[in-house]
Amino acid sequence: MPRRSFRSSAGVEWQVWSVIPGTLRDEERRHGYDRRSPDPVIRYKGTERRAGDDRRRHQHSIVIPTNGWLVFDSPGERRRLMPIPPAWETRPADDLERFCARAVPVAKST
Repeated sequence: MPRRSFRSSAGVEWQVWSVIPGTLRDEERRHGYDRRSPDPVIRYKGTERRAGDDRRRHQHSIVIPTNGWLVFDSPGERRRLMPIPPAWETRPADDLERFCARAVPVAKST
């Protein structure tokens, strides 16, 4: 994952990197085993509080683009640009600043 930094014309220092889903190493990936315990001592014995057959939440749908995005991170703000511009790793800082201006602000994770 390439990482770059640049200073905008407003004097803000930005870090830029790409995120491509599905590129984790095998040891970092979840393997899909069932974490619920079959042990009757540990298993929850209370009444079922969830209603309906499908217990997953469908209120918010999150779309994860398969070809990735660029993250622009500064001390006060984080932005995301999709899709990843071609050859962004070698583009001049002026191009990165234009990409950053087009990127959508997102909440910083804690």
